[in-house]
Amino acid sequence: MNRQSDKEHIEDIIEKIRKEIPEVILRTTLITGFPGETKEQFEELCEFVNKTKFDKLGVFAYSKEDGTPAARLPEQIHYMTKKSRRDKIMKMQKEISRDNLEKKIGKTYEAIIESISFDKKYYVGRTYMDVPEEDGVIFIKKTNDLEMGKFVKCKIVDIKDYDMIGEIV
Repeated sequence: MNRQSDKEHIEDIIEKIRKEIPEVILRTTLITGFPGETKEQFEELCEFVNKTKFDKLGVFAYSKEDGTPAARLPEQIHYMTKKSRRDKIMKMQKEISRDNLEKKIGKTYEAIIESISFDKKYYVGRTYMDVPEEDGVIFIKKTNDLEMGKFVKCKIVDIKDYDMIGEIV
């Protein structure tokens, strides 16, 4: 894909960022099944994901786009292989995300209220860690009426998959 850096350089940058900004949220997007991707390269990518433990990670199976240089490359990867590789990394990421979110239990964050859950028991919001329509949300136990768009301080009391559950403090 014509990337101009190597794994060691990327790992060094990530280490420096995490050292300088302990509460940083790191996110990235990966593509599996780029033409010519070997099993060994994919396993190296899996090791990188396990080592780096991104807070937020998306994975897409490579899609051949007519007119692009990659579309003309030999060694196109079978669709099922691309999908299987994507699914393997996303399964790993689900565990990583859970571990990362568990570390947030007991901490307090500011969240913006965006909506109310369908059962009306929770406000639905997000913290600085969450990109709208991409990441998980924070479900905040509804104890009183709040305006949409209002910021509130929430203590994280639990997690569910990619989401946090909080209480207003």
